[in-house]
Amino acid sequence: MDDFKQAIKKGEFVKAKQLSMTMDLEALTETLFLIAWDDEPITPYGFANYLLIDKETSELHYLASFLLSMGLNHLDGVYQTSFFHAKRAVELAPEDISYKEYLLLFFELPEPLLSKDEATKIAKEILKVDPENKAVLLVLNGDTH
Repeated sequence: MDDFKQAIKKGEFVKAKQLSMTMDLEALTETLFLIAWDDEPITPYGFANYLLIDKETSELHYLASFLLSMGLNHLDGVYQTSFFHAKRAVELAPEDISYKEYLLLFFELPEPLLSKDEATKIAKEILKVDPENKAVLLVLNGDTH
């Protein structure tokens, strides 16, 4: 794991990609998040983009969004960039409600990037699949904003 961390921090993405081949997506996400959170470099996000150039997937857009919004949220413009990746994840996998749930977080920001109308539409789509979803019910009941 130290080799992977060093490769990321040095921007050696080809080496990092080879080292990451033994990781599942959850382990990769956690490891990149910890690098971003602990050391605050933007290179984990750069690596996520490197992977996206190779193959664009909803999972990798979610990874990029998560790294920005949770690990690098102290940087200017991070939520707007994270929002782009979250929307793209939904576009690539519209049937996956977990990405739609994640997208609702952008409505809950102090300065929301997702409008009330968009949030309501997404919430209703989620409720069709998961009628007891508590986060969605909060959005629809107006307990946020």
